[in-house]
Amino acid sequence: MYVRRTHARPSVRVPPDPRWGPVFLLAAALLAAVACQRSAPPAAAPKPPPPELVVYDWAEGGFKSVADDFAREYGVKLHHELFRSQEEAVAGLRAGKVCDVAIIESQFVRPLAEARLLAEIDYRSVPNFKNVFANFRDLSADPGNRYSVPCSFGTTGLLLRRDLAKLPVTRWADLWSPRLAGKVAVRSQMRELIGLTLLALGHSPNSEDPKHLQAVLGKLLQLKKTAVIADEEPEKAVPLITSGKVMVMEGFPEDYRLARQDSHSLEYVFPAEGVLLWSDNFVIPAAARNRPMAEAFINFMLRPEISARDANGESYAVANEAAHPLLKPEIRDDPSSYPPSDVLRRAHSFIALTPQGEKLYREVWSRFLDESR
Repeated sequence: MYVRRTHARPSVRVPPDPRWGPVFLLAAALLAAVACQRSAPPAAAPKPPPPELVVYDWAEGGFKSVADDFAREYGVKLHHELFRSQEEAVAGLRAGKVCDVAIIESQFVRPLAEARLLAEIDYRSVPNFKNVFANFRDLSADPGNRYSVPCSFGTTGLLLRRDLAKLPVTRWADLWSPRLAGKVAVRSQMRELIGLTLLALGHSPNSEDPKHLQAVLGKLLQLKKTAVIADEEPEKAVPLITSGKVMVMEGFPEDYRLARQDSHSLEYVFPAEGVLLWSDNFVIPAAARNRPMAEAFINFMLRPEISARDANGESYAVANEAAHPLLKPEIRDDPSSYPPSDVLRRAHSFIALTPQGEKLYREVWSRFLDESR
C-alpha cells in the first residue's frame, strides 16, 4: 500500500520592522490609559462653600448662644459685622453697608424706610411673629411692622451704690448735684444723654425746640466737667461703680445684673422724670443679598426656645411673649428688665427726629464733644 506522507512546514521567523516599534509602544500606552480611566472612579467635584448670612449687630451682641444652631440647621455660615452705636449702624446702612439682617432701634426705622433703605418683610415666611408681645406691635415707629420685627427692649436708668451715696438719688437732675461731683458716670451716646438732660430740665426727650437744646448744651458742658465718661460695653463700664470710683452711673439692666455679682449694695433707680425706653428690631436692608434666608433667620430667632436661650445668654429682656416663661428667673422677675406698669406709664420712648431736629441735635452733640474742659 502506498501511503502519502505529509511533512509540516518549518516555521519561519520574520524579524520585526524597527520602524513600527514606537507605534506599538504608543498604542500600548493609550490602551493602558483607557483601561485605567475605565476602572478608576470619577474624581468628586469640590463642594461649593456654604452660603453666608451677614448680620449687622451690636459689638456686645452676636447671638452667640444660638448662632451655631442656625448655621447647622440651615447650612449657612453666619457672619457678624459689628457696630458700637446706633448712629454708626445707621450711617453704615446709609453708606451702602452690605448685610442681610441689621439690628436697629425703633426711632431709626421710619427714616431708613423713607430713604428706601429697608425691604418690606414677607410675613408668610415669618409666622413666629405671632409670638411678639402685642404692646410691641404696630407702633408709630413702624405702623403694621412693614419693615421691622421687635426683638429686645430695655430701659435707661441709674445705677446707685447705696452704701456710698449719702444722699437720696431719685431723679435725672441729681446727676448735676454738687455733692456727687466727680462721682457720676454717663455714656457718650447722643440721644440718651441729650434725652435725659431734656428730662432733667422738664422737657420731652424728643424736643426739637432750639431754646430747649441750647439749655441742654449748657447743662452738658457743666456735666462734662464733673462726670466720668463710661465705656458703652457693660464689661468695661461696670467696674467704675463696683470699684467705688463712682457712686451713680447712667446704665441699663445688663449693667445692673453684671454689677450685682460684685456688689450687693446696688440699686437700679427709675428716675422720677421717667425712664428712657428703647427697643431693638430686626430689619432687612434693601440691599440684602439673601432676603429669604434673612426672613428664615428672623423666624428662627422668634422661636420661644431660641429667643429665651439667646436672652438668657446675653442677659436682656425680649419682646417675645412666648419665650417669657422660659427665661431665667433672675431676668424674668427682675424689675429692671421687666419694669412694673407704673414705671412703664411714665416711660419715654425715642421717636424719629425731623431733618431740622437731627441737625440741631448734631450741632449740640458736636459742641459737647469738642468743647474743652
